[in-house]
Amino acid sequence: MKEIRYPTQDWLTAYVVKHGGDYEDAERAWWDNEIDHDRPTPFDLTEDQAKIAQTMTKGARAVDAYGKERKRTRKADEEKRELIARIAEALADLGAEVVNPEREIRFGAYSVTLTRHRTPKG
Repeated sequence: MKEIRYPTQDWLTAYVVKHGGDYEDAERAWWDNEIDHDRPTPFDLTEDQAKIAQTMTKGARAVDAYGKERKRTRKADEEKRELIARIAEALADLGAEVVNPEREIRFGAYSVTLTRHRTPKG
């Protein structure tokens, strides 16, 4: 692990003279600079804290009414697949390539992305 560098009194004084403010502002500027340069600081999380933070910030899980976690599976949209296939056939002479069978076709420097809009509520 890298060593944590602390500001010297000379650096803090020079900062206050040059930028004004007080020593608290100078110290804050020092730590901001250390963080910007990806250097270790006394405020960094330990490995255990980082693991806990990672588990806490994971995305929401699908949970049913009984508290059981459910794995959601997406059904294939056959209508979109057929439409993409037809567009690819029509653009075959341009060298069309199906990137995603339900979403995108590329040909040359261009691409076509298919979007199904939801029906309006009401």
